[in-house]
Amino acid sequence: MVQYVFKTKWGAPGTASGQFKEAGGIGVDALGHIYVVDRSNDRIEKFDSNGTFITAWGSPGTGNGQLNHAHDIAVYPCGNNLYVADRDNSRIQMFDSHGKLLRMWGSNGTATGQFHYPEGIGVDSRQGNVYVADTDNNRIQMFDDYGKFITAWGSLGASNGQFNHPEGITVDKLGHIYVVDLGNDRIEKFDSNGTFITTWGSLGTSDGQFNEVTGVTVDSAGYVYVSDYGNNNVQVFGLSTNPHP
Repeated sequence: MVQYVFKTKWGAPGTASGQFKEAGGIGVDALGHIYVVDRSNDRIEKFDSNGTFITAWGSPGTGNGQLNHAHDIAVYPCGNNLYVADRDNSRIQMFDSHGKLLRMWGSNGTATGQFHYPEGIGVDSRQGNVYVADTDNNRIQMFDDYGKFITAWGSLGASNGQFNHPEGITVDKLGHIYVVDLGNDRIEKFDSNGTFITTWGSLGTSDGQFNEVTGVTVDSAGYVYVSDYGNNNVQVFGLSTNPHP
């Protein structure tokens, strides 16, 4: 069984460089740089792999490059471009690794390409497609890396392929999409086009049950790690044919 041991940590409450006020989404680029969404400071902070502060960008507001309680970040490793779910501005902003704004898209609403409190974002490392958890619209929207709308799926409900407050989202190396369906206490899995594959989880405290899931990620071996806020634990899942990690 693989075991993890503590290595280091950094950060403290505050507004200075290297400090945070509600640290949110986190991403790593191909060079090992760490990017953290500093939600209530309305900025992105960049660190080296040892936690040494490099730079930060962003300020409160609605202008280009400004943020309003951004929630999540995704890194496209082939180009080290960063996609930020700028939640309260109902848009996606794309930056290079130095914080230069490259493009943005979205506005508040329910139409195609619009958002209402997008809280999760993921990127397909093979093709660069961007997947957004459009939280209060209870759907996933898919775009190319230029922000051009491709497709969307989901609606409010508890059936397969429906959502109740989708929050976290991640993409595995095969292009499968995993969505945190917070209000339904489950994880839903889709193919890269949004076709439903499977789901698991229910409300409770037993193994495989959840209470307000907030985050999901998948490692290179295909193991799924779920952050279970209400039960104060992380649960790990793998295919039944795989040994436990």
